[in-house]
Amino acid sequence: MRVRRRTLLLTLVLVSLVLVDGFLLVRQGRYREETARLRAGMTALERGRADALLMADADRATLMVEIMRRQAQGDDAVHLAVNTDSGYVALDRGGARLRTMSARIGRERRVGATSDTMQVVVPRGLRTVERVLGATDVHPLPSWIWADRGLPAPATVAEPGWTGDHAILTSGGTLLYTLPEQGPLSDSSYVMPGAVRLSASDLRAIRENLTPGTRVYFY
Repeated sequence: MRVRRRTLLLTLVLVSLVLVDGFLLVRQGRYREETARLRAGMTALERGRADALLMADADRATLMVEIMRRQAQGDDAVHLAVNTDSGYVALDRGGARLRTMSARIGRERRVGATSDTMQVVVPRGLRTVERVLGATDVHPLPSWIWADRGLPAPATVAEPGWTGDHAILTSGGTLLYTLPEQGPLSDSSYVMPGAVRLSASDLRAIRENLTPGTRVYFY
């Protein structure tokens, strides 16, 4: 009985360390050290059981992505569907595809200073449009962008035009933007982690179809 409790406890602790929600910030160094310590204390049987639980959770994540994809296909209202794996954004209504736009997805990465880092992840799930931004609108950018690009700390994190001529801000803070002419996002080789960059012509063409509350499906 005691061995079973120990096995269950170790497995649950390991799983809780590994299964972190996509939007939570984690400490990578601590996670690796703690995971290695726990696995070292497990028997081969215990590690096998823990790995099986993690595999089952990965299967559930895949299922949730497929459910999100089907929900987007069944949405009769105008909405955006963002395929983060294939790198495109679609303007859809029900089963009709109105426009498909190539996009660059800011990939998951750790950002911030050495003493204060956080993990930025690729968005998944359902969001809604909060703001449709133009060239003269101001949206504050995360302060870690400057450090991520090796730029000196700015006096301000918000200036008109820094998100391009057209941009969309969704719930949860995800940004869909165009390449600006100035500011920390103006480097064509750099895409803000956790964000989506489209061409100015594509965003210009669809912005009139988007209003606050428009659904955006990320999968």
